[in-house]
Amino acid sequence: MTEELDEEVLDSLAEIDKRYTVFDGASQEDVAYAKVFWNSLSLQPPIESRLVSADIRQRLRAAKTPRSTNATAKQASWSKRDEEIQQDAYLKQKQEERQKYMEMAKKREQIIALLKKQRDERIKKEIISYRNKTRQGNQVEKRLAPKTLSSSVEEDQKEVQKLQ
Repeated sequence: MTEELDEEVLDSLAEIDKRYTVFDGASQEDVAYAKVFWNSLSLQPPIESRLVSADIRQRLRAAKTPRSTNATAKQASWSKRDEEIQQDAYLKQKQEERQKYMEMAKKREQIIALLKKQRDERIKKEIISYRNKTRQGNQVEKRLAPKTLSSSVEEDQKEVQKLQ
């Protein structure tokens, strides 16, 4: 039985020798320094893989008991004041927007009124111009009519006489 244990120990030592670096030909002092160095460089597993960590709080804080109702009343009054301030700001913003749109509507109405006034003036001028054109046109016809009518009438009369 001791032989079996010795063989197992030798086998395990042989496996250990395969996995670890052996300092052949080095002094015992160098080997001791090397072991201390390599043991100091052993890596710790990452924090995420640990079940418990000193850096991470494992539990939530215990709930605090309210010290006084006065503190909660103050908080409630502050929250009400904050809500009122926010509501006032919202109403003020809405009022400013409404005022802006009212000004835009007034400008639009002024522009429409100006365009209507310009249109009316243009129509009046066109009517006056049209009246003058028809008067001038009648005068031109009256001036040209006797000469052209007489010559055309005379020609028509001559043609009618020839046909008879």
